[in-house]
Amino acid sequence: MSVYKRGGVYWYDFWFQGQRIRQSTGLRNKTAAVRAEAIRKAELAEGRAGIVRSKPGPIFEEFVNAEFLPWSKKEHQAHPRTHQRYKVSSRPLMAFFGRLPLDAISTGHVEKFKLARAGQISPAGVNRDLAALRFMLNFAIRQGRIVHNPVSGVRFLPEGPGMMRVVSHEEQQRYLAAANPLLRDVATLIVETGMRPEEICTICKENVHLDRRYLFVPSGKTRFARRNVPLTDAAMDVLKRRLGSAKGPYLFAHRKDPSKPLTTVRKAHQDALRKANIRPPFRLYDLRHTFGSRSAMAGVDLPTLKELMGHSDISTTMRYVHPTPEHKREAVRKLERFNVEQVFAMYE
Repeated sequence: MSVYKRGGVYWYDFWFQGQRIRQSTGLRNKTAAVRAEAIRKAELAEGRAGIVRSKPGPIFEEFVNAEFLPWSKKEHQAHPRTHQRYKVSSRPLMAFFGRLPLDAISTGHVEKFKLARAGQISPAGVNRDLAALRFMLNFAIRQGRIVHNPVSGVRFLPEGPGMMRVVSHEEQQRYLAAANPLLRDVATLIVETGMRPEEICTICKENVHLDRRYLFVPSGKTRFARRNVPLTDAAMDVLKRRLGSAKGPYLFAHRKDPSKPLTTVRKAHQDALRKANIRPPFRLYDLRHTFGSRSAMAGVDLPTLKELMGHSDISTTMRYVHPTPEHKREAVRKLERFNVEQVFAMYE
C-alpha cells in the first residue's frame, strides 16, 4: 500500500509507466485516502488524467491574481464590497500560500495558517480569511484545478459576541451635527431602519415606496436580506430629499459616476467622530446594532426584529440586543417596585 500520513493528512506515492506519482489527498481518513489513490490510478490507466501536463498547474499566487480576482471583480459588480473583502483577504493568503501549487495545499497547511494568523488579528478576522480561502479553492474546483477543498476539514475559530457598540442618543446628536450631508443621510437611515451600510449605498429609486412608507431591499448577504423595510418620519424625510436630487438610478451615487452606487463613507465617518470628540469611537455598522438594541428595549419582539433586520436566524438577532446601563437600572427599579407591591398586597 502506498498511502502514508504526512502533516495530518494522507498522501499517496506510487509509480506509473516509469513515472513517480506523489500527491496529497487532503483527507484525514485512511480508508477515504486509499479510495482516492485507487481513483487516481484508474484515471491514469484509462488515460483520463495523464501523467504529464502540457503546462504545470498554477501556484496559489498566480491563480488568485490571474484567475480568481478578475473573475470576482466581474462576478460581484453589483456588490463591490464583496469583491473588496476577497481582495483584502487575498494579501495574507498569498503571503502564506503564495508559492505552493494549488494541488499541494493540504488541511495541515490551512491549520498552520489559522494558527499563525490568530496571533496577528481577531478570531473574526481569521475566520473571514479562512472563508475567503474556502471560496477561492471552491472556485478552483469548479475550474478543474483541484478535486478537494482542504479548508472543508478545518474548524473555524469561536468568535464570541464580537465588538458591538450601542450609540447613545447624545452621541448620535453630536455625531450627526459633525457629519457632512452625505454621511448624515446614510447614518440616519441606518439608525432609523437597521439596514446594513451596503444596503443603504445601493438603494435604487424603483425600490422606494413613500406612498406606502416602505423601502424594498432586493438582495443582500442571504436570502433573508430580501425584505420590505418600514420607514420612520426621519427616514422618509431623507429619502424624499434624495429622490429629488438623484441624477441616476441610485439615491447614493458614486461621486464620479452617477450610474454606480456609493462604495464607502469611511473617511467622512472618521472625520465626524474626531470633530464630535466621541470616545470610544464607534463603527458605522454599530448604528445598525443601535437600531436593534433600541428596538428590543422599546418592546419589539425578537421574531419581528429578526425580519426587520433581515437575519436568517433569530440567534443572530440576539447578538444585536444590548440593553444600555440605564435600561438595566430601570429593569431593577421595576423589580423593586414589583416586590414592594407584593409585600403591601400580603398585608392588605
